[in-house]
Amino acid sequence: MYRERPAIRVDAMTQHLSILYVGGDPAVSVRLDDIGREAGVVADVTTASPPVPRVLLQDAMWDLIVLDAEVFAEVAAGAPVVGMRPTLVLGDEAIAAQALEWGALDVMDLQNMDRVAARLRGLWRARSDRDLMNEALSYLEDSVLIARARGADGFDVMFRNPACSRRTGTSVGDRLMCLTPGPRTDMRKIEEIRHEMTAGHPVRTELLDYRADGEISWIEFSAAPLSQADYWIAVSKDVSRRHESEDRAQKLRDLVMKSQKHENVAILAAGIAHDFNNILTGIVGNAELARMTLPAEHTARTDLDTIIAASQRAAALTRELLDFAGPGKGVLEAVYLNSMVTTMLVILRSQMHKSIIVRKSLRPDVPPIEADPAEVQQIMFNLCLNASEAMVETGGVLSITTDWIDIDEDVRQGFSYGRPQIGRHAVFEVADTGCGMEPNVLLRAFEPFFTTKPDARGIGLGVVLSVVKAYRGAIDIHSVPGEGTTVRVVLPAAAARERRQTPGRHGVQPSSHQAHTVLFVDDEEMLRTLCQRALEPLGYRVLVAADGIEALRIFEENRDRVDLVILDLSMPRMGGEDAFKAIQSVRDDVPVLLCCGYDEASAQRKVSGSTFSGYLPKPFGVDTLINAVRVAISDHSTAIDSMNGNGLR
Repeated sequence: MYRERPAIRVDAMTQHLSILYVGGDPAVSVRLDDIGREAGVVADVTTASPPVPRVLLQDAMWDLIVLDAEVFAEVAAGAPVVGMRPTLVLGDEAIAAQALEWGALDVMDLQNMDRVAARLRGLWRARSDRDLMNEALSYLEDSVLIARARGADGFDVMFRNPACSRRTGTSVGDRLMCLTPGPRTDMRKIEEIRHEMTAGHPVRTELLDYRADGEISWIEFSAAPLSQADYWIAVSKDVSRRHESEDRAQKLRDLVMKSQKHENVAILAAGIAHDFNNILTGIVGNAELARMTLPAEHTARTDLDTIIAASQRAAALTRELLDFAGPGKGVLEAVYLNSMVTTMLVILRSQMHKSIIVRKSLRPDVPPIEADPAEVQQIMFNLCLNASEAMVETGGVLSITTDWIDIDEDVRQGFSYGRPQIGRHAVFEVADTGCGMEPNVLLRAFEPFFTTKPDARGIGLGVVLSVVKAYRGAIDIHSVPGEGTTVRVVLPAAAARERRQTPGRHGVQPSSHQAHTVLFVDDEEMLRTLCQRALEPLGYRVLVAADGIEALRIFEENRDRVDLVILDLSMPRMGGEDAFKAIQSVRDDVPVLLCCGYDEASAQRKVSGSTFSGYLPKPFGVDTLINAVRVAISDHSTAIDSMNGNGLR
């Protein structure tokens, strides 16, 4: 639509003007160039043919717009002068009155060189002043915009500083005074701003606004009318940091209130439990004394047995209240989350509906924590049972994850409950695909005695929070109605000098030379669990996979850490032999034990051409498994040492 003349090489001190010529006479550009040189100004002329877009005529890059008399009427009709750059119309007195009334800067003939040159020099001085103002305003981080009102049609932008340009992008259109509303913007405030400005009143408010790149931020918006009619100045200041600080302060106040409420209820619970235990002691003691005085065939003995059984149930409730009231009095020791998850699931499985699928993702190098094992198991059990109950009617997936995290000052501020200490923490996470919680329920999830279940007491999650806080840990919880809930618990890792290893099976304790990683691959979950329960207490890190494809993925992720692979021969998707070949292609020096129900000779015939490090027959016992693992790793280490001793590296 328009073409630009070649750039003229000039000295850096030369005065430049950017001129847009709208017309069809090529000689005009040459004439403007000649007049500019005579006046000491370089005229960089760009030529355009009508019709010209309004946005081009409003572009701040032009110091002057020159219109041919022939196209003046057409341009003037399609683009009112409001918002245009200074405009010069080439013509005679016949159109002078109309052009000046329209808003033209001047009407003249290019043959009047002195008059045109004076105009160019004046424009250059005006632009120099404008450039100086722009330079000063460019240092502002706040957005500054000057516009002229067009009544109900919006505003024409006369000036905006670089900060405003960066916020709104290159095209401002009819955006309201450097505001770019989005999905989260309060549109009622936008309408209030429009209403007040239409009435000529100054405005000052805060609202969520969007940048041209989609980033959202809180801004303080101010707008006021200038002394010249219909002109406004608007300033937008980013106050996101202040809002973030206020939000953090409010969350901290809420946490303090929750903590105080929890502590008060805990004190009350401890007192009730203490008195209740005294009452129960009298009931049970007297009931047993009465039963002892009655003959075996007396009918009252049955009633007394019922009283004693009911008292024992009440005693169990009392123990829960005491656990809720504070940390237990058990002996602290090094607790390994992976081993405890495996043990806990054996108990939990019997209380879960068969429609619930359990998935585990246990990181092998999770550090131990210093805690009472019974209390840690209670945390796991309560969270898992709560998650499973959310899926009783519909079924679903219960995901259990262990991990570790290094917590710094920024991370510790982001937890829903508690502020963990700086340093490494073990992570236990439970996620379900159940009914989820509404926001008002989520806020009260760990509140003592609060429950949405008709037959529940509302103590379980309260106990979890009490125990976690007692160990200086923290809890994060996220829930979406209809999608499920995720609860993440972090507990501080035991300091190296404080870690006391728990004796393993047969009195063997984990030690540094036993800290090997074993990848056990079998499609039978019971066997995978058996392997973990047998090896992890001895210090082994156990990774498990249900088939060859999953095994290959896990092996690739841990290729430098796996010391032994145990492969089932018959598995879905990818069998043991194919998995063996795939693993060997990734790392050919890892020892692999073949695990199957065949005798060794038959197994070797089925996998002819594959060289396994050993053979583990099914069914196998725990001792057989442990010995096979020890021998395989020891033989492999001996072979490597032998090769290194012979200079083979």
